[in-house]
Amino acid sequence: MRVEIERLAFGGSGVARKDGKVYFVKGGLPGDSVDIRVISDKGRFAEGVVERIARPSPERVEPQCEVFHTCGGCQLQDLGYSAQLREKENILGETVRRIGGVKDAYPETIFPSPSEYGYRRRVLLSAWYSSGRWHVGYYREMSRTNVRIETCPVADTVINRAISRLSKVLASVEDPRYPLDRIYLSSDGERAHITLLPRAKSGPASLGALARHLRRHEETENVSVQGEEETGFELSVGGSRFIVTPSLFTQSNAAVNEALIRTVIEWAGLKGNETVLDLYSGAGNFSLSLAKSSKRIISVEVSKKAVELAKKSAGLSGVSNIDFHNVSCGEYLNSADAIARSVDIVVLDPPREGAKEAVPGIARLSPGKVIYISCDPATLARDIKLLADAGYRLERIKPFDMFPQTYHIESLSLLVRA
Repeated sequence: MRVEIERLAFGGSGVARKDGKVYFVKGGLPGDSVDIRVISDKGRFAEGVVERIARPSPERVEPQCEVFHTCGGCQLQDLGYSAQLREKENILGETVRRIGGVKDAYPETIFPSPSEYGYRRRVLLSAWYSSGRWHVGYYREMSRTNVRIETCPVADTVINRAISRLSKVLASVEDPRYPLDRIYLSSDGERAHITLLPRAKSGPASLGALARHLRRHEETENVSVQGEEETGFELSVGGSRFIVTPSLFTQSNAAVNEALIRTVIEWAGLKGNETVLDLYSGAGNFSLSLAKSSKRIISVEVSKKAVELAKKSAGLSGVSNIDFHNVSCGEYLNSADAIARSVDIVVLDPPREGAKEAVPGIARLSPGKVIYISCDPATLARDIKLLADAGYRLERIKPFDMFPQTYHIESLSLLVRA
């Protein structure tokens, strides 16, 4: 069956309409005319895959990665970058209008990544033993099947150098019994830092000999094993000094993260006398920058490791006006401390599941502004609707292209008390 692809959906599939039915087509790009095979029919909509491109979109480009069609990391390398930006902007707006019920939600112009490739300073590799040697790579999309890589075009130079070195060193390891599952690689811009992840039910000691072998190799950088104390390293973020580790979540695109922090500060409009509640605060990505222009920051994060490192970073940066709370956001918002607080601004950066647990507590605090950083348009839209029901109005929304060549969309929303 032939269809015309009109636009992209979140997830990277092309969207087509024919005979009153919507088709989500894997591999289809806006402007394509394609012959498809339907793999799932749900009644009002169906899912399909491209069998033949009858007329390619003028926005199609050649992917830069040789395993693009098998690796699960990127979905849009065959779509020109300006088209990627347009589609992400449209997806965000359409989702917030449809799910969030905000009829006039038209995002501000997306902030593009200064680098379309070579931007990732952190990756998670899979590792496996086959054909007499160890290999590294990524998983196929929606699968645990491994795809071997030699380089990764979206990773920075330091990460790619480390992938090459790591592959060579692991190739010299003849023992297939090491319970090595995955490998975190992080870049500080000059050096790579490595954390080995053992398979489930295997303790860190089981990878001790392998880690020592990697450390002895003169070309392999800092090596730790998850479950033992990881070796930290320093990053500069938003003008502050941070201590992080390879397995700790940090934003992968440094340049776009800096722009995101600047915009949060701008939209907050701080005058120096505000109390700011930073929910899902992680290792302090926003807390440390907000602290410089606020009276007090209340930083809430469930990860003990992230809070410990955030405290170290605050000390290193000379920041002393942050109260750290190592609890879930829902638990904190129901605590006596939260109930007794007067909060001017709430900043939240939840995981892709969103912040449904936090909305009732935010409503009770009744801050003048809520600044919401999201990595998932659908859960953002749901939470915007919940906040609207609690008396907040969406004033601004802006996407940031944190992950070029993928379908992922980072966004910033400003809600004000109506």
